[in-house]
Amino acid sequence: MGKTGIYAKPVDSSCSDHDFVEHHSMHRSTESKLTCLVGIATASALAVVSAQETSVRALPALPDAHGFAGSFAGVLGDTLLVAGGANFPDGVMPWKGGKKVWHDQIFALDLSKKESTWRVVGTLPQANGYGVSIQREDEIIFIGGGNMTENFSHVASIRWNEGKVTITPWPALPMTCANACAVIWKNHIHVIGGLEKPDSTTASARHFTFDLSSADATWKEAAPLPKHGLMLATAGATNEALWVIGGCSLAADADGKAVRTYQPYSWTFDGKSWERGPDLPRCAVAAVSPAWQRKGDLLVVGGDDGAQVGKDPEKHQGFCKTIMRLDETSQTWIEEDALDAVLPVTAPAVKHGETYLLISGEIRPGVRTPNILELTRKP
Repeated sequence: MGKTGIYAKPVDSSCSDHDFVEHHSMHRSTESKLTCLVGIATASALAVVSAQETSVRALPALPDAHGFAGSFAGVLGDTLLVAGGANFPDGVMPWKGGKKVWHDQIFALDLSKKESTWRVVGTLPQANGYGVSIQREDEIIFIGGGNMTENFSHVASIRWNEGKVTITPWPALPMTCANACAVIWKNHIHVIGGLEKPDSTTASARHFTFDLSSADATWKEAAPLPKHGLMLATAGATNEALWVIGGCSLAADADGKAVRTYQPYSWTFDGKSWERGPDLPRCAVAAVSPAWQRKGDLLVVGGDDGAQVGKDPEKHQGFCKTIMRLDETSQTWIEEDALDAVLPVTAPAVKHGETYLLISGEIRPGVRTPNILELTRKP
């Protein structure tokens, strides 16, 4: 069975989940609160999902016992490249004073070999995490990101030639930006939302585009998101539209504390303006991004639905294990049955042939995984 959702009014609660909170608490800014929209499925909203089985297979884990949240990633040829990200290498959780560390290593894995192992093939110009990755046939574009003290506007092209990494700077974004979402649509890179500074109390609504067909292109500003900015949303693309799915808005309360609102909505962009898309059956914050586009389907995998907000982080049960699929005929999002796997948040996703790779990420508050998951769907 699958379900679509009808959403209740926002419910305020204290926040203790994933990296956005870790990041703010480490800066000793005011402790974040969270406003969470809780999904309530009604009987009339239930819909039968056709049997489309998704299988999950583990690839060789990254050579770091902790793994990373907010890495950059992409596949060039048959080589998977993973770079940067952040973790707590001392194993101490952030609410117990653990120190979050950003990384600069670039790892490579040959996907064409069954017994392949990871190796370090280079470093980023500086430690960086929580930017966005755009995969093209011959290069991966790393956009934005940040560290403990600042967010970046840097953009770079990563190429892989004869076992070596080459990093070439691109024109910088017009603003510093982390926790945005991005996707290629109609041969343009689109970067939407995010945080301008690590301690921002509002999420950005800005929308930047880069024309990949132009040799001398620069970043241009397009129509902003309507209503409010978003961070930790998922970007996707169909032939007809660019999609921004889920995520959360951010605002300061009377005490100047950051308050998040989980948004159970989707938005579509037709090249000129935004329109409200169909509501989601549940919230999806920090789901892997970009969304999986496959044979007419647009799939959002996992994410944080806010159901465990305010609970003891030591007893956190992990994030959502379901996939939300866009039914383009009925223009509704359908939630499929849970996968038998631990799905990460704040992780990049990479399309490789007919498969979809989930790269490391966070599986509980403060806890990363080095695992790489390969998702495959039956026709």
